[in-house]
Amino acid sequence: MRVLHLNTHASGGSYEYAALLSTALAEQRIESHVLCKNSPTRGGVRLFLDRVIRRGSVSFSREPWHGTRRFLSPPAGKELEEIDVVHLHTVADWFDVPRWLETLPRRMGVVISVHDMWHVTGGCFLYRGCNRYANQTPACDLCPILRWPANQFLAKAAHSRKLGAYQNCGARMVANSHWLAEIAGRSPIAKICGGVRAIPPGIDTAVFKPQDKSLCRKHLGLPADAFVIVTGAASLMDANKNLPWLLEQLSHLPDLGGVILLAFGEGALPVPNRLNVRFTWGIHDRHDLARLFAAADVFVSASLMETYGMTLVESMACGTPIVAFRVGGIPEAAPDGQGAILCAPQDAAALIQAIMKLRNSAQLREMLGEGGRETVRVRNRLSSFSSLFEGIYRECVSSHENVERKQSELTV
Repeated sequence: MRVLHLNTHASGGSYEYAALLSTALAEQRIESHVLCKNSPTRGGVRLFLDRVIRRGSVSFSREPWHGTRRFLSPPAGKELEEIDVVHLHTVADWFDVPRWLETLPRRMGVVISVHDMWHVTGGCFLYRGCNRYANQTPACDLCPILRWPANQFLAKAAHSRKLGAYQNCGARMVANSHWLAEIAGRSPIAKICGGVRAIPPGIDTAVFKPQDKSLCRKHLGLPADAFVIVTGAASLMDANKNLPWLLEQLSHLPDLGGVILLAFGEGALPVPNRLNVRFTWGIHDRHDLARLFAAADVFVSASLMETYGMTLVESMACGTPIVAFRVGGIPEAAPDGQGAILCAPQDAAALIQAIMKLRNSAQLREMLGEGGRETVRVRNRLSSFSSLFEGIYRECVSSHENVERKQSELTV
């Protein structure tokens, strides 16, 4: 069996997910590789039109939104030769997905990882409580994140195109948390695909594992007796990560002289007075990220929404406890009392209290760290991750073979 994973960029959470899954499948003797969008080497009409579409998406929307009309070339020809299953990850910023799905050979299975809400809505990515994608007819009419007059037709048309194309290709949908599977499963697009299954992501515990804290701190130039907090994201300026708010709250911790905050990610943030922040910028080597987690006493997240929280899981695997908000899929990724202390969103007092509990008790840090590590070891094994997807791939192939057999019997 041959599986082709598609992801727009060769970086970010969805790429790491796809690459790790592909590697784990290869260890089970399933031929699998990841294909990403190539950077155009020269201009042209298609590239120009695609840039117009992208700029239009930004100017028409108040929050991240992408329609389905794109002009860049999709995978084709030799890239699809002898492929049994295509697995779509984050592809909204690449090609026209509905049109491409309609051109795929009927023998080819389609699996869609629902990393966010794009595949099941009219183009939005984050769930903010709007249910127009699920219970409105027509779906996504008068989209609240699009400006007039685009809100009259763009999201509604994108939802309709997906509904037809996804049904015709017999796509299977998979989410990384039960929370996301339930939210996404409300969409008519998901329902015609047979719903959304939940498979916990696997992580590489050969990389993300407990390490000698003193050695990690020595490598990073951190004092052995400091209370070290780590936080971060791919982009420090991502509004959903809520990092300016977090830094402001951390600046009110007592005895700040003994506190160091490590912040990883691209970009920079204003630092409140008295708070000792060390920016590590983007970390592209997973071993370096694991060392950062292992050096810390606690990972603190102020994200307003996460479909799961892979960074939290990686930190837990290193034996570092979590403080985060009880939102989205975070309670599944980092269960309260099993590696984490969770707070209500934007509850500054509860956040500070949780951090201080951990600061004042090495025993609590050790207990939560060990509980989180064991949770990850059992739940996020790469072998389980790849085996569950292998079952879905084989189901796709079998289903398409049955359809072809029935069609051939009817023509005899």
